[in-house]
Amino acid sequence: MRYVLLLGMLLGVAASGGSVATVQASGRAGRHRLTDSQARQIAMLVARHDHIDLSDTHIEFNSMDLSAAFIPGYSSFIVIRESSTPGPDETLHRYAINRRTGDAWEMTLCTHYDFPALTQMRRAFAGSSITPPGDLASQSRQLGCSAEKSGSPL
Repeated sequence: MRYVLLLGMLLGVAASGGSVATVQASGRAGRHRLTDSQARQIAMLVARHDHIDLSDTHIEFNSMDLSAAFIPGYSSFIVIRESSTPGPDETLHRYAINRRTGDAWEMTLCTHYDFPALTQMRRAFAGSSITPPGDLASQSRQLGCSAEKSGSPL
C-alpha cells in the first residue's frame, strides 16, 4: 500500500513539473515544530530587542507553559522585573512564539515582531522567514487580538 501511495505522489509531482525534494521539504515544513529550547531562544532574542537586560538579577524570564501550553500551538514566556522594595513585581512583557512558524508576539500589546536577527533565527529553526498576511491574521485571532488592538511590527 505504501508503494502505491509513493508511486501516486511521484506521478503527481512529475505531472505538475515539481520535484520529489520539493514535496519532501514541504511535507517536513508542515510537520516541524520548534523545540522548547528554540522557542525560548527566540523569546530571549525578542526580549533583548526590547532592550531588556536578561543578565540583570532583578529580571526573571520564565515559561508560562507549566503543565500544558498556555496558548495551544505557542510557547509562552513572561518577563518580570522583581521589586527591590516591598510591593508588587512588574510584568515587562508576555511573549508567545508560534511553534510552527517561529513568529514572535507580545501578547499584551498584540505586537508581531519582525527584525533581521529574528528572521535569521526563524529561518534556521522553522525553515521559514516570511509568514503570509492571512496566517498572521489567524495568529492574531488565536492570541485574542482584535484589528484595533494589534500593534505594528517591531
